[in-house]
Amino acid sequence: MKDKRLLVPVVLGLLCILTYIGFNIISEQKTKATVVEINKTVSFAAKDKAQVEAVIAELIASEEKRIGNQVTLASQPLYRLALVPKSEVADQSEIKKILKESLLLKTSAAQIKVNGKPVVCVASVDTANQILSDLKVRLSNCNENEKIVKVAFAEKVEVETAVVSAREVMEPAEAQKLLETGDTTPIEYTVKQGDSLWLIARKHDTRVANIMALNNLKSEKLQLNQKLLISSSNPLITVESVIEGKKTEVIPYTTRITTSSSVSSTQVKQAGRNGEKEITYTQVRKNGRVVENKILAEVITKEPVDRIVVTGPRSSYTMTASRGGSHIGGLSWPASGKITSSYGSRSGSHTGIDIDGRTGDPVRAAASGTVTFAGRQGTYGLMVAIDHGNGLITRYAHCSSILVKVGQKVSRGEVIARVGSTGKSTGSHLHFEVISGGSFQNPLRYLD
Repeated sequence: MKDKRLLVPVVLGLLCILTYIGFNIISEQKTKATVVEINKTVSFAAKDKAQVEAVIAELIASEEKRIGNQVTLASQPLYRLALVPKSEVADQSEIKKILKESLLLKTSAAQIKVNGKPVVCVASVDTANQILSDLKVRLSNCNENEKIVKVAFAEKVEVETAVVSAREVMEPAEAQKLLETGDTTPIEYTVKQGDSLWLIARKHDTRVANIMALNNLKSEKLQLNQKLLISSSNPLITVESVIEGKKTEVIPYTTRITTSSSVSSTQVKQAGRNGEKEITYTQVRKNGRVVENKILAEVITKEPVDRIVVTGPRSSYTMTASRGGSHIGGLSWPASGKITSSYGSRSGSHTGIDIDGRTGDPVRAAASGTVTFAGRQGTYGLMVAIDHGNGLITRYAHCSSILVKVGQKVSRGEVIARVGSTGKSTGSHLHFEVISGGSFQNPLRYLD
């Protein structure tokens, strides 16, 4: 019994010693610190209030330097002393990172509103107006022998001063890029052999006009290894311009066939020569893309000379006369430009050839015939179809405008439409098809 009575005090003593040691260990792991609350949320613990306020002052000074306007706190942080684990006390770099992400700073700045909605914020009204002025110039470029008659924004565009979050204030170049493309992070593309603006636009789901405006291109000519910025095709603002201009177009010669009993084979009696005409036109463009084209006047400056072919009574010289091999010939080129997509490409699904061109360029009848279709046709967009007889039909797709009607007789080389990008198309070009006997044919076999 005596041993048991002695054991109780010993156990109690050991418990007291262990409790005291544990308390001291826990106390040594904690420290007095300042807990900082932002927007009623406990964000972090710091060594002291002065350390936090120094970082806040540094952040405010940095934003004021960037923006050029006074910057203030939207709400004051709350401070309280507490005993916290030493491991939870943030160091200087952690405090700066936390405050930069969570602290709300406000400033007075200029908002650019499109149809009443703020879309871009910059430091001042003068900066905003300069951006808008620059956009009008960039997105209403004129070509040679053209002049701007009128330029304005298609949307209601306003500039207003407002108190905003400092984070919303953008650098002028970034703001302009966002308005122009709807994307502040365009990718860089290197021009490769065989590239054209139309192919590049198609590959990146954008438009030729967008690429030209973003890169300040004056023409569609590209250099190998040239760097291009490519962005989305959803601009936040639209510059609508009215352009007047003049250009010279070729008038293709026609071929006249006569029969003579004095010849036994086909002979070319007179070589053909193309003529020229000067066209005065007006265009409406949106962000550089032609949406309306009107011919004001056409003046022939050089008459074409017919090509005269004399055939014998038994000779048969027709539009599809054989030239040897697999070439049939007889059709003239409907547009001027290089082939950007060949017949049978895209896993064999391409039923014609694509000829590169600028919106508004002339589309000419490949041969004489009768217009059997002139209008919108699904993915073809605006399309013209011409029946040339003997089962031969040509089709001209993605046009911006159509200049002929169904039932109209057209001659070889006559302008029947204008190059465009309607239907399923990502850039200005002509999709040209040849159908013989009800089947698609490679147009290159028929083109002279």
